[in-house]
Amino acid sequence: MGSSINTEVLLRRGDVYGLMEALEDDDFTVRRDAAEALETLADERALEALIRSLRYEEWQEEYPVLTGVRAASARALGRIGNPKAVDHLIMALDDTDIDVKIAAIRSLSGFPEERVFEAIRRFIDHPDENVRKNAVWALIKLNPERGLRYASMALYDESWVVRKTAARSMIGVADEGYLDILIDKLGDPDSDVRRQALLAVVNIGEAAVKPLIQKLEDPSWQTRAMVAEALGEIGSKKDVKPLKGMLSGRKRDENRYVRGKVAEALGLIGDPEAVEALQRAAKDPYPFVRRKARAALDIIDAKPDLEVFDNGELRFRYPRFWDLSEASEDERLVEGSWDDNLEFVIKRKEVPEITAEEFSEVLFDVLVRKGFFNLSRDIIRIDNEHGYIMTGETKEKRVIVFVFKKKMNIYYIYFRGPLERIRDSYRYIRVFINTLHA
Repeated sequence: MGSSINTEVLLRRGDVYGLMEALEDDDFTVRRDAAEALETLADERALEALIRSLRYEEWQEEYPVLTGVRAASARALGRIGNPKAVDHLIMALDDTDIDVKIAAIRSLSGFPEERVFEAIRRFIDHPDENVRKNAVWALIKLNPERGLRYASMALYDESWVVRKTAARSMIGVADEGYLDILIDKLGDPDSDVRRQALLAVVNIGEAAVKPLIQKLEDPSWQTRAMVAEALGEIGSKKDVKPLKGMLSGRKRDENRYVRGKVAEALGLIGDPEAVEALQRAAKDPYPFVRRKARAALDIIDAKPDLEVFDNGELRFRYPRFWDLSEASEDERLVEGSWDDNLEFVIKRKEVPEITAEEFSEVLFDVLVRKGFFNLSRDIIRIDNEHGYIMTGETKEKRVIVFVFKKKMNIYYIYFRGPLERIRDSYRYIRVFINTLHA
């Protein structure tokens, strides 16, 4: 017979004592649900009950559902944050279940003590990549200075997941002493690792410029492209001369993708000294280079008016007269407006089974049903992904919609406003799209 306890009702009521009682129910699924509910509530009154439910006993091996109880209990203790849980969480590191180990590691990362650091350090070489990944992350959080040593070693882990976490954990923490190793990882075989290493290098700033310039002659075109991108993000005018030389003349880079990234970097630096080289690049035989060069010229032209938005998920440049704010709704990420009723919104939707093309078709049908005319839909590149631009008009207004997919997420962006005013904003909209990274 099933249990009469309804943990969802207890959670809605905030009934901590009822959930504590449910942790000892004869139905093990009720125990698991109760532990997860207490994780949500993170109420200190449940401390002792959660410590008891975290404890592993050999008989539990026969009931896999109890690993969920222990893992949720470990996470709940981390959220509560009472130091009385530390010894018990350290013991949970030796749990036979991987999920419980990981939950204990992540919870212990909130207790910056020497014994905690030493307890987690031994998992850097664990056979499971997810354990190693979380150990690296926790060590940096516990002690950034000491943790950097282990993160830098993890940059050469066999698993790209671990390397990515290591590089990401070093962002904003690593100093110029770690430049050589981070610049070396700009040539990592995995694109996610390269991206995180790039961000770590960029955060080091001006000190990275000289070694990056030296790396522009690396034999790997992928590394040269990432180096150019890093130089563009740092934005030092010291970069302009060597980068200009890679677009044309004797030192012109042989790889079209590298030339495109160089043009992009010169745009981000924004020095008018690069205009002539970019104008020549706008006549390059390859469309990718021409597109990046034209976008760079747009940015340099608009440079005095531009600001940078970066919230950790989205990064782009926009004119400072746009009034931006982060949105609180589930799908809305950023919204903004400027004069004469011009507005835009950036939305994100997790739809792993739908392509950008399919999603754009749905939005196009919506515009048709809403009575827009002069409708068009064209292919465009956004953040190096296959995307779409759609436009439509009413008698008074114009809408421009951009759609692209990044991993599991569809991003779609609306610009709306009076016909003439939105046409006047095309230059800034191009800059926004050409600098958008998700």
